[in-house]
Amino acid sequence: MIVGLRSNTDLGYRCARKIVRLLKARRFAEYYSDWFPDMALVDRNGLCNLPRWVFYESSTVDSNVMILNGVTDIASEQTEGYYSTVNEIIEFSKKLAINMIVILDGMITEENGEDSVKVAATTLQLIKRAKLHKAQILRKTALPPTPSILMGLSQFHSLPAMLVVGSARHPRSDDTEIDTVLSFLRKTIGLKA
Repeated sequence: MIVGLRSNTDLGYRCARKIVRLLKARRFAEYYSDWFPDMALVDRNGLCNLPRWVFYESSTVDSNVMILNGVTDIASEQTEGYYSTVNEIIEFSKKLAINMIVILDGMITEENGEDSVKVAATTLQLIKRAKLHKAQILRKTALPPTPSILMGLSQFHSLPAMLVVGSARHPRSDDTEIDTVLSFLRKTIGLKA
């Protein structure tokens, strides 16, 4: 499963959206939570929706790919909100026989964006695979709450997980930054997008 949610940048979200388009993935489920912000989101057509995360799947590739995408983050100061929300996502994923989670995120940096992908993972095998493809390893870093809990609960449930952090020069990422992350995913996990 590939997870791309909006955070301090939109890089993870936009990468996941591009994967959905490239794989012609179809929406099959939506996730709503009491822990999402109390507001309605208005789309480009003027339609209102509650904040939600959307699941897509693509069976056009050899092994099915599931993508979780959303524009909202958990709006809570309480860790219970993160743990209960993410645990429901992990449990749902396990029922669908997901064998790995890749979380996409972005970090604002002054770097040029070329080959600027950083990784953290729940297994040494995933770290070695990332290093083989020239990723820098995140070390001694505190992660934002949602990726942190996704990584931690994935490990708790014995589900391998990798956090892929691309460099972004601004909160709104550009096509080059998105393509850098997608290129890394193609090499590292064999994404056929």
